[in-house]
Amino acid sequence: MRRCKGDFLMSYDNTAEIIELAQAHGFDIHAIAMKNTHHSKMTELLIGRDLSWLLAR
Repeated sequence: MRRCKGDFLMSYDNTAEIIELAQAHGFDIHAIAMKNTHHSKMTELLIGRDLSWLLAR
């Protein structure tokens, strides 16, 4: 994704490994609450170049 031109938004599992990878590549991350297919509550990470629009709400 680092070579991708323009902005992007992806979601991924909220794990220490993913957080470390995102931070190592300079991406913004933000944990969000969600429910999986079995309606269990969990969190996922939103990852992008600039998530300031999300934090400004």
